[in-house]
Amino acid sequence: KMDPYVKLKLGSVTFKTKTHDNAGKQPSWFDVFEFKRTSEELLELQVYDEDVVSDDLVGSANLPLANICVLNPVKFSDSVKLQYKGKDAGELYLEIDFYPDAQTGYQGGPGYGGY
Repeated sequence: KMDPYVKLKLGSVTFKTKTHDNAGKQPSWFDVFEFKRTSEELLELQVYDEDVVSDDLVGSANLPLANICVLNPVKFSDSVKLQYKGKDAGELYLEIDFYPDAQTGYQGGPGYGGY
């Protein structure tokens, strides 16, 4: 079974979820991360399978943030399709809350689960 984890990157800031040991192909995470968005346009997502020697990329996606902020300035909840070498590699369900800097000091806090 796979031991998956997710890396999220916004600009120069990267977060990593906990590894979900023996989770197979339908893991769930409920980690919460806070990013301060300045001019970044994409949230980069990568799902890996943790191995002893080296971790294998399972799939990745880029989520355009400008479209989300325009369409729904408060909350985004949807599945993002992952790709690996140009082929479908599953989905990652995300929940992202956006807050203006004046209220909380940051502009995005993605939490997510499963793919």
